[in-house]
Amino acid sequence: MTERVWDKFLTEHDKEIYQLAGYGKRGGFGKRPALFIIDVQYNFCGDEPGESQIEGVKKYRTHCGPAGWEAVNRIEPLLKMAREKNLPVFYTQSERRPDMLDSGVQIGKNHRGGEKTSTEGSHATQTVAPLAPQPQDILIGKRKPSAFFGTLFMSHLNFLDVDTLIMTGCTTSGCLRATTVDAYSYNFKVIIPEETAFDRFEASHAINLFDMNCKYADVIPTTEVLDYMKGLPRREA
Repeated sequence: MTERVWDKFLTEHDKEIYQLAGYGKRGGFGKRPALFIIDVQYNFCGDEPGESQIEGVKKYRTHCGPAGWEAVNRIEPLLKMAREKNLPVFYTQSERRPDMLDSGVQIGKNHRGGEKTSTEGSHATQTVAPLAPQPQDILIGKRKPSAFFGTLFMSHLNFLDVDTLIMTGCTTSGCLRATTVDAYSYNFKVIIPEETAFDRFEASHAINLFDMNCKYADVIPTTEVLDYMKGLPRREA
């Protein structure tokens, strides 16, 4: 069996329980998917590819290092295919008002929480250029980890008759996970193309992918997701 990104973090006991308890069964694809790009912004990816995380985090405390731009490269083919198939494409806009009041208690959980690198309308909060939203796409403004919390996301999904969410972006342990758990709770099929997710911490990334694959989503190779999308009929307008 091919080694998974989380294997080196698991004990032999963990692996045995995983097998005995039956976790990780494929949930499968539905028939009416949407692509979701979560927080793939400059303040998470850095201003340009190749920037070290050590240097980048001095400017953006949410910087995830080279993993961000590597994920962008893997999301691009999925986005292109979604547009060819006329599938719904969603983005989150994770941004704050200038006084940061809408961050609530989140400011208190980081020593740099008051820095103005998430101000609405700024360069830092824009989706990176290779994945820039198009007029037909749907942008979900959010202030909390889950894209479902306090937004119109569920209403849009109902209207567009979506049954499967293809989740990409960051952070694996934060907004991607929170949105995945809520999507699962609402009985959507959730697919995470493994190479399109990223986080600032290697361990958090790996273990959260493991846990979501156990219970809430299918974490599978991006190539497999692309093949599934290629096989779909073009969605009617």
